[in-house]
Amino acid sequence: MAIRKSWVADGAQVLVVAAGKGARDQAVRFGVYHSHNHRTFRPSKYIAFYHKGLIDLIAEIEGPPEDDVIIAQRPELAEWARVMPESNGDPWEPHCLFRLKNVQAIGPVVNNARDKNGDPTAWTQKQRYTTVAQLRSARVTSEI
Repeated sequence: MAIRKSWVADGAQVLVVAAGKGARDQAVRFGVYHSHNHRTFRPSKYIAFYHKGLIDLIAEIEGPPEDDVIIAQRPELAEWARVMPESNGDPWEPHCLFRLKNVQAIGPVVNNARDKNGDPTAWTQKQRYTTVAQLRSARVTSEI
């Protein structure tokens, strides 16, 4: 396990991740978010989840993310490890792990992004950043 020592969270910044249903469910049920090991993130105080054209869930990030986490080897994560393969991941692979608190509904902020032909397009496929104030006041993604 490697905790990121250089993580000094910007108190207003929100990391918005493209997340499947499994990631959203894990945030609500277990207070965690996992990603590819050693993925680069800007230090943020909050995380929000973009799924199926909506941002509708936000949480506070408890501290620096941990890299090299084998979820199946953590006794406190045993229940999550048991159900994890059914939703989105292999608990025996190394992950980057965020611990979350105050997971709550927000918005929703509806994606209104369009491509050059006017067709709907994903607002993000990896991650983006905004502020808490922008996210709380936005009704559509173009307002972020």
